[in-house]
Amino acid sequence: MAANPLPSSPRAAPGTLSARLVADWHGLDTRRIPATAMAHAALCVKDTLGVALAARKLAVGTAASAVALETGGGPATVWGSGGTASPEDAALANGMLAHALDFDDTHAAAIMHSSAVVVPAALALGESMRAPGREILASLVIGYQVAARLGRLAPGPFQDNGFQATSVLGAFAATAVASRLLGLSPEEAVSALGIAGSMASGLMAYLSDGSDAKQLHPGWAAMSGIRAARLARAGFRGPREVFECDKGVFRSFARVDVSGTWRTAGGAPWEVELMAPKPYPACLCVHAPVQAVLALRERGIIDPARVDRIAAFECDVPEWYVGLVFEPVAAKRAPRTPYEARFSAPWTMARALLDGGLDVWSFSPAKLADPAALDLCALTSYRVEALPEFPAAFPARVTVTLTDGTRHVAYVAHNLGTPGNPMTAADIHRKFITCAAPACGAQGAEHLSALLDNIEEDDGAAAFFAALRSLEVAQP
Repeated sequence: MAANPLPSSPRAAPGTLSARLVADWHGLDTRRIPATAMAHAALCVKDTLGVALAARKLAVGTAASAVALETGGGPATVWGSGGTASPEDAALANGMLAHALDFDDTHAAAIMHSSAVVVPAALALGESMRAPGREILASLVIGYQVAARLGRLAPGPFQDNGFQATSVLGAFAATAVASRLLGLSPEEAVSALGIAGSMASGLMAYLSDGSDAKQLHPGWAAMSGIRAARLARAGFRGPREVFECDKGVFRSFARVDVSGTWRTAGGAPWEVELMAPKPYPACLCVHAPVQAVLALRERGIIDPARVDRIAAFECDVPEWYVGLVFEPVAAKRAPRTPYEARFSAPWTMARALLDGGLDVWSFSPAKLADPAALDLCALTSYRVEALPEFPAAFPARVTVTLTDGTRHVAYVAHNLGTPGNPMTAADIHRKFITCAAPACGAQGAEHLSALLDNIEEDDGAAAFFAALRSLEVAQP
């Protein structure tokens, strides 16, 4: 199969990367999208909504929801609030909720949290337009394609230069979603991508003190995409070479020149099928270390009742992990906030050992202050190794040394959720119920899940949005 089966539009010759991206999807008949891609898109919606409702129940990431509801009214639901707002405000609010617990899925090869951007944009705009479920899913497939195509051009350099690719590149994915749903012409869609370049943002300064700003990133990108598409439809023009020119996105944010590479860059035929839901609500870089600890625990080598037998944990990881989850050492060994804990390999490993896993309840003040976890954090160190599975997966090797001098190793080549070790549709359903049930009860969660399973039916989207609009989650 060709690297990209989406048809090119003769009206948008691919002389620029923006034109190529638009040509790849403009005029695409929804019936040409494989059923597997549409099914994956629906699963991504389910996973994204579930983690957002969990955040709403925990009152995490709700600031944008409160601001959206202040203005009052609109055609798009602010998830879990029982209220509505404009599509832009709802996309911002819901994207923030979807990313608030760091439990949303990723595209590993692009190093992007694509769903937290494109799902809020597609649902907010699709609901406001009363679009059929099939058209909403088709716009999502296109959004995932754009996100991955851009992310694959420079996986890592955005973050290396202090920007989250999810937010910077996500603005363009959301623009593609909105351009599709709003029916923009090829010329308007190219302009919309150019406009979105002046809205792209997302500093990683939150790593300095564990503050909440990262939660904003996907929602801001989702909101920006809708606004950029509307401005383009109104006749506003954006730069056609927003990606590859000297002052374009890749050189400005990532210090990477893609002018000679974008024409031959490839990817998966349908990138949505590579989206990887998370089993743990924490930075992806800690997942393999956590899984390794759980494997050692399951083998009986380490025991939460006998942590005094542990002399040291050593983690062999790609260099890219270090500044995210291992350094600065003092902060990672004693996180001050839930966000710092989600970005601490020592702390998440300790918590997994003590509790037998990580969930949305693992980051409470009491857990953060647990002396047993902090003692284990002090025993954890790292070494840099170029593990071959990265970045298609996020691998790690963990070696535990016991006080009797014996050493035991667990290597996780493909962290759970990635294409090499995927979660099934049943796994994602169970995760959704676990996340959504505290917000709307087990029966309500099952009802929402069933509606999502049937969103492609003639009235499926209308029934789903009606149920979502009526849901008001009680908060602590």
